[in-house]
Amino acid sequence: MTAPDRESALLDRMRTHLSTPGAAPTYVRLQEAVQGALSAGVLRPGDALPTVRAVASALKLAPNTVAKAYAALARQGLTENRAGAGTSVAAGAWAGQLGQQEALRAFRALVQELRAAGLKLDDARRVLDELEGEPEATRALSV
Repeated sequence: MTAPDRESALLDRMRTHLSTPGAAPTYVRLQEAVQGALSAGVLRPGDALPTVRAVASALKLAPNTVAKAYAALARQGLTENRAGAGTSVAAGAWAGQLGQQEALRAFRALVQELRAAGLKLDDARRVLDELEGEPEATRALSV
């Protein structure tokens, strides 16, 4: 896929993601669109993201909204911002997304197996809460 095709595909994803009703702020929805493009393989390490101005203009958004989304992606380690070179997908972003997807698939499969064996979702939630370190869940858990 050529750079202009990638940019067009990403802008289409952003436009679609923003047109879907949701309660999340616009900058979060932009982040999610970029994360989705990473997961789908539309974006790969080293690929340049459209400039903040280009996204803001194409989607009729305030530049600060797009800049906030790009900054959040950089904090997550998914993109790198270089003065004069723009924003690009970080080297480890794609592998990390694929690893997370595989882990979630395995987790879903395990939960389905446990449900088939009689585990109640409330019990599973308590275990997850315990792993998150919530004291209330730890007291309630008696496994």
